Amino acid sequence: MVNIVALLGDYWHNADDAKDGLEAAIERLANKEVNLQFITHEEVSETLDEKPDLFINAKMDQLNPKDERVFTWLTDELDKKIVNYVEDGGNVIAWHAGSAGYEPDSNYIQMLRGYFDYHPPGLQDVTYMLKKNEKSGDNTFSLSDEQYFVKCDVANTEVDLWSTGVDGDSIAGWKHSYGKGKVCCFTPAHTKDGMLNENVSKLLAEKINWTISK
Repeated sequence: MVNIVALLGDYWHNADDAKDGLEAAIERLANKEVNLQFITHEEVSETLDEKPDLFINAKMDQLNPKDERVFTWLTDELDKKIVNYVEDGGNVIAWHAGSAGYEPDSNYIQMLRGYFDYHPPGLQDVTYMLKKNEKSGDNTFSLSDEQYFVKCDVANTEVDLWSTGVDGDSIAGWKHSYGKGKVCCFTPAHTKDGMLNENVSKLLAEKINWTISK
């Protein structure tokens, strides 16, 4: 049994949409028996104590981004705990907003080796590429999405997905080992349709499979 815990949803991202997208991806893991648990940010610390096989974070750090006084959920204690969990053999996927709004010098972002910088306003026609600069053909797919532009330490990770859109090109996915565990970042998708897109769903399933495979 593979135990996966997921932290989904924030001010800008609907948790139920992400839930549907994640469940669709996990259904593709035909050879794996998965126990999927959805948690709140208040439950992260306690849940990591149980050493799940994979922690999927699809929640930005700011809890109330439009308010004058903004609160964040990633405390200093949790920041260290997530990294320790991975160093000890746990695995993390930062999915879409899971790399957004965090302090670039936090332990968590340093572990991810990359983070969300900005995206053009609204939804754009974004083409995702499995091979760098190959903007058409079998190794590409397009959807209406937020195109995440990211900062990424490309020298110390394996980039495996790129994006191109009206504002230019960016990196859209990367992965690496960290301590005894694995870390994966995957930027698509923002909408329910995007998350249920066959290509996105298939890639997310591949990311999950990569992190939990010994």
